[in-house]
Amino acid sequence: MYNIELLSQPLDPSHLDQIWAINQANIPEVGDVPSLERLKSLIDWSSHIIIVKDQEIAGFIILMRENQGYDSLNYDFFNSQDYPFLYVDRIAIKDGHRRKGLGRMIYEKTIDIAKELNVPTCCEVNTIPRNDPSLAFHDSFGFKEVGTKDYEDHSVVYLTRPSK
Repeated sequence: MYNIELLSQPLDPSHLDQIWAINQANIPEVGDVPSLERLKSLIDWSSHIIIVKDQEIAGFIILMRENQGYDSLNYDFFNSQDYPFLYVDRIAIKDGHRRKGLGRMIYEKTIDIAKELNVPTCCEVNTIPRNDPSLAFHDSFGFKEVGTKDYEDHSVVYLTRPSK
């Protein structure tokens, strides 16, 4: 049986290790976090860390509010819009726990948090290489395109879901 937990900071070191291992196993769907120190920085900038657990951490999401010192061009896109938001920095599910609805469970909790805060939920999804499953997943939650960006090695679409 899976349970959703909202972690408080600072994180237990075992949580940090497990989240980092899941992140690294999910590259390229999520960005590389080259060290535990970098993951610690992401968590320090975050507003919420949600995990889904059975006997172990099976997946996680890192969420950030606006105006953090995060050095991400994708995060900067939303920050430049000059409105409050809840940004999905990354979500990953551990191998062996995929295709069990955990991503949906985590997103439902994320959307509940955004409703409580009365802010939109924001994220980006790769369009080159095209991530059709993620695009369909976000569409099912009512996310709408608000911009695009082409990088040297990939392209993204920026998505937002209203809080209501």
